[in-house]
Amino acid sequence: MRKIVGILAFLLLTVSVSAQEIILISGKVTDKKTGEALPFVNVGLVGTYVGAATNMDGFYELRISPKYKNKVIEISAVGYSTAKVPVAEAAKQKNFNVQLAPMAFEVGEVEILAESRLQYTRVKKAVETIAKNYLQTPFNYDMYYRGELKSGENLVQLREAAVRLYDNKGYKRGDAYQVFKERGYDFLEVRKNFENETLADGGTYLDELLEMDIVRVRGNVLNLNELDDYKLKLEGETEYEGDKVWIISYENPKPTLAATGDYYVKTYKGKLYIKQKDYAIVKNTMEVTATNYSPQGRSFYVEESRQSYMPQTISYIATTIYKKHLDYYYLSYVAYQRTHNWQNKLTKGKKQESISAELLVTKIGTLNPQVIERRAYYENKPYNAEFWKTYNIIRDRK
Repeated sequence: MRKIVGILAFLLLTVSVSAQEIILISGKVTDKKTGEALPFVNVGLVGTYVGAATNMDGFYELRISPKYKNKVIEISAVGYSTAKVPVAEAAKQKNFNVQLAPMAFEVGEVEILAESRLQYTRVKKAVETIAKNYLQTPFNYDMYYRGELKSGENLVQLREAAVRLYDNKGYKRGDAYQVFKERGYDFLEVRKNFENETLADGGTYLDELLEMDIVRVRGNVLNLNELDDYKLKLEGETEYEGDKVWIISYENPKPTLAATGDYYVKTYKGKLYIKQKDYAIVKNTMEVTATNYSPQGRSFYVEESRQSYMPQTISYIATTIYKKHLDYYYLSYVAYQRTHNWQNKLTKGKKQESISAELLVTKIGTLNPQVIERRAYYENKPYNAEFWKTYNIIRDRK
């Protein structure tokens, strides 16, 4: 019988540890074959949840407390071999750059055609084993959040935050509204490049990021009531932390709100990465286009007559990664990019807006988790410089 641990691991380094004592390791992770930068790579300490993730350019920074100086750093990504190196060895180098070897296994065309229906069985099995693979009791996630808004090429808003989330059901799946009621979160620390002047300025993109947690939220390809409407295809096999993984692409020819979670969805496709040994979902990538967008969320209707600008093109992509720690899999990282092209109804002038948001789970608490009943929609925390000196973040793009 599995034992639910109380505090699985720590990434939030306490501010009592001075910045001078922190072991700072930084570098770039690239594809050994092509030399290309690798985004969304896990860079963490073995046996803990201490870690960071590479940014879109493959760069990372890892701040390590002295108490972990004898640990081993693990660099892992779905589709690549895993690299390990002692903290002491990595710390000797000014830039600890890592090359990961791609691990893809070819699947013959005949095999793909013969197994076309088998992909539905595999996805169904993955959904059916969620209760076994993912924690089913209340817990806290501590998370690093980063969100930015651009108008054209101009950065309008940039906000980073340490956030604590409470989920009173664990990974018991529900529709978007159910999960919305079962989760609450609050801001612990914040830094940003602007001051809140309006109610909208205090808002974040956290809810949209959390909707990309497809194991928890049912309005996606893992909704078994809608699965038969999808086209599934085995794209190949790869590896994640030493285990083989199926890569199954999906596309919904006639997407609906129930099947995608988006009221204005136009096209919807992506790829699921499912571990072969236990059917755990370890990664999902998603590409969506839509005909409109509501600031209240993807699933909401917007009154078009009240819009000053009409949408021309709307698209977004998301990457969600899960990682196993001890007995269960947990959310590890989510990246989300959305682009809007608008036209003014009166002047016919055009504008482009882009949203980029990320979250990285930094700590998990399962024993007597802190109950947070509501979501903090309006953020207005003061800046705490000492906190940010020792806190792991996702690096700015270079």
